[in-house]
Amino acid sequence: MTTADTLRDIEQLQQRCEQYEGISLKLNWDMLRMSPESGGAEWLVTYEEEELIGFIGLYGFAGEMEICGMVRPGFRRRGIFTSLWVRAQSIIKRSNIRTLLLNAPASSASAAGYLKTLPLAFNHAEYQMKWDGAAVPQGSVEASSAAGTIVLRPARQEDADILVELDCGGFDMSREDAAEMYTLQMNDNQQEHIVIEMNGQPAGKMRLWTEDNETWIYGFTVDKKLRGLGIGRSALLQTIERERHNYNGVNLEVALDNPNALKLYESCGFVILNKQDYFRYIG
Repeated sequence: MTTADTLRDIEQLQQRCEQYEGISLKLNWDMLRMSPESGGAEWLVTYEEEELIGFIGLYGFAGEMEICGMVRPGFRRRGIFTSLWVRAQSIIKRSNIRTLLLNAPASSASAAGYLKTLPLAFNHAEYQMKWDGAAVPQGSVEASSAAGTIVLRPARQEDADILVELDCGGFDMSREDAAEMYTLQMNDNQQEHIVIEMNGQPAGKMRLWTEDNETWIYGFTVDKKLRGLGIGRSALLQTIERERHNYNGVNLEVALDNPNALKLYESCGFVILNKQDYFRYIG
């Protein structure tokens, strides 16, 4: 069986699990399709009679690892995920990580039941949001900024330092972790790296990943010194307009402890679709 065959089986299992529980699993398909050597995810699977019944994905993010998994309905309570978790320990131990997070849809009863058996502490939660034209508030401003002209352009090699600095300031990352993350992300040619300029000077950044006419916005941040000037709103509205022109949906994620970002996204027409919970492993 080829890797492509296994990935197809994982996708089918995801669809089955989501339909069964009415949930949305966060499997980070951009990383699943990349090799671990190129910054992609590592994953383990369990088959029974040539049918995929269990999966666990391990996603490394510069000193942090996120884990998400699933077991086919009808095969649960048989220790399948526990076996995958045990097998994953060798990957975890050699990955030299500082923080291990387990991620699950907040509305998944089966995930909640299993997570209670592990030594975990709640870490944070995220909303998954999608742009909906019907949700744009009346009187919403256009894609402009009182501070000046906002332009979105492709990132260039010479932007490396500023992109790293923006990640440090926007996501409280060390320079070492931000530089490592930058190197891994630039190796992924499926992502579009965008620099947000104000009056010709870098003011922010974002990454875009598109598949099946759905675009996801990642790593979106504006220089701390320039916030409150409408730069982020302008960048979002310009991105929405471009993706609509390309017949793509627009999606993003926001942490619940970031109310300013949530307010901005809702004011631009994004609505909450799902909630993902993250638990820190303390064992």
